[in-house]
Amino acid sequence: MNWLTDIVPPPDTRVPLTFQSFTQLFLPSLLCYYATAVLVLIPGTFFARLAFLPVTLWTAFRTSTRLDLVVHLEDERLIYFNHGLALSMFTLAMRSVIWTFKLEPLYRTSHPDKEPPPKAESYTVSQVAVDAFDLAANLRGLGWNWSKGLVIPKETRPTHSRTAFVLSTLRQTLICILIFDALHFSVQCFGPSTIGSPQGHTIFDDNLPPFHRYTRSTLITLLSGLTICFGIQIGYNFLTLGGLLLFHNHPLQWPPIFDTPWFATSLADFWARRWHQAFRDLFVSCGSKPLARVFGRMGTVMGAFLVSGLLHVAGLWGMGRGTEFWSVAGYFLMMGVGIIVERLWWQVTGRKVGGMKGNVWAFGWVVVWGNFVVDAWARKGLMGSVFFKEGGRPVNVVLRLLGLEEYVI
Repeated sequence: MNWLTDIVPPPDTRVPLTFQSFTQLFLPSLLCYYATAVLVLIPGTFFARLAFLPVTLWTAFRTSTRLDLVVHLEDERLIYFNHGLALSMFTLAMRSVIWTFKLEPLYRTSHPDKEPPPKAESYTVSQVAVDAFDLAANLRGLGWNWSKGLVIPKETRPTHSRTAFVLSTLRQTLICILIFDALHFSVQCFGPSTIGSPQGHTIFDDNLPPFHRYTRSTLITLLSGLTICFGIQIGYNFLTLGGLLLFHNHPLQWPPIFDTPWFATSLADFWARRWHQAFRDLFVSCGSKPLARVFGRMGTVMGAFLVSGLLHVAGLWGMGRGTEFWSVAGYFLMMGVGIIVERLWWQVTGRKVGGMKGNVWAFGWVVVWGNFVVDAWARKGLMGSVFFKEGGRPVNVVLRLLGLEEYVI
């Protein structure tokens, strides 16, 4: 099996991030990705993109399997860096596939239903370069013709002034950081030396009776889901601030990423409207559309969640601690099953899932099945991640001020 080892080297053979490894392993992926973004803006480049695709996929694969962002830091609590690297490379690869098979050039527009602009031959080199950069960094398609069907949450921050918008975003970020850390701390408190450690441990405690065991695991799952939600919000806010302060973007270019998911009245409402839509185009183009041609409406739903599952499986695998398809991808596939059940309910009863009962149903389905994916993450050590410098964790600072040193994690 030496040939397999050559293609997929063992995790312990990955090299640390240095200037040399960056230029040889990381930079080629970014350049190929950007080159594909340039080509998809120019008419008549289909065969060029097709020929270039294997190179892009190979460079993304090499980056995921041969680079370790954590080993030189000598802190396994930062293993989530490799998780993020694998997620990024999977996204990069799939977006390159989508762009490769576009039959018409992509273009910027104020509304996705508008007609395309005049012939692209009038574009200048600088215009193409700038547009390609925006395309490569734009996950939701805001301002592009491929964002049709995208649900954009209502903005609550002031957009009349860049300064007011920045200050509002900073305030929101600070609040989210405090909530995020409190939630993460609460998860780790269930077992600082077990699930709260970088070595990882199951969330299912066999020493407890079944009712207490699964109540405990479900509470851990709920808190973990909220932690992820606020973590994504923090990351998006930092990107927002970068776009506003470094690239002088308009506030309207950075609408909210979430729409109060805890108020969802159905699974369809939760996943299609209230949860973040950062990977919507990827899931629809690579999953929903292909499977819909074979399985119809059911394929539309299950295809999207299949690709979502594969994305998260790739992230877990990137940590170098193995992966679990059914625990991770199985969770997302069950979300698709739940949405199909909602449609069947509508067809049989004539009533759509909604209201308070719909809210209970949606969260019950999301959280109960979430036990399995959260358990997989916990056993791989993700709950033991650290996000603040030593002594700078907000919860620990408060505990020390209160003289509760023994509770510091």
